[in-house]
Amino acid sequence: MAKNSIDAYGASGKTNLLFFDPDVLVLVTDTASALYDPRVELPVNEDLARNIDFYGVLQPISVVKNTETGETEVVVGRQRVKAARLANEWRRSRGEKPIQIPAQVYRGERRTALTAIVGENELRESETPLGRAEKMRRLMAMGYGEEDVAIAFGCRPATVSATLALLECCQDVQDAVEGNRLNLTHARRLSKLPPHEQREKVQELVAAGAESTGHERARKQRAVMGDERARMKTRKMIERELATAAGERAAALRWVLGQDSEGIEPDIGEH
Repeated sequence: MAKNSIDAYGASGKTNLLFFDPDVLVLVTDTASALYDPRVELPVNEDLARNIDFYGVLQPISVVKNTETGETEVVVGRQRVKAARLANEWRRSRGEKPIQIPAQVYRGERRTALTAIVGENELRESETPLGRAEKMRRLMAMGYGEEDVAIAFGCRPATVSATLALLECCQDVQDAVEGNRLNLTHARRLSKLPPHEQREKVQELVAAGAESTGHERARKQRAVMGDERARMKTRKMIERELATAAGERAAALRWVLGQDSEGIEPDIGEH
């Protein structure tokens, strides 16, 4: 005789999950509501949508019934709902079955729902860059391609490549990335150097960004790496380039120099 799921898994009990079309769930935008979270205003995370499109929603959300309107409102899981809606747009365009979202009923009091929202989002420990890199390596060793790994991690293939490069770096570079003193882009470039050069360069990079944060740190560290893209072109440099340019590129350079008599902005794209 087949065992029930409690006996089969040795569980202490079980609850039933509900499944919803994400379009029928309500994301509360009333700032006076106990269910309001400012992150509901964030744009849809397309990387998360790609992950859901491939795997579905793996972690159930929490919902509660609004006794006044009869609507089912989301307590925890707003970003999953928004991403699932986008994933379903893609699936419908391909003629595939839409994804449903698993949900649990929130059993706490409505007025205390904010504490559940905070706990869900603030008490998680983020994976370290090196930990992510090792998991990516294991997936690649199992035969997954960069596109597949990117979907699994909710990122782009370029991020997978940069993260994997961390495993080729010396300990000093890995420590700098883990300590948020160096980004993956610089680590990827350092990975191409011999270990002794990596150790020397990472010291320069960390020192350059020691007293700065954000864009200022990035600018200073790009300068250490000799990144020409961080430098603005002077008028003389543009004039020299114009002397040998033609077509749309020449028109773009003339516009930058204020020499376009028609006053029409050309398409200044990457050429």
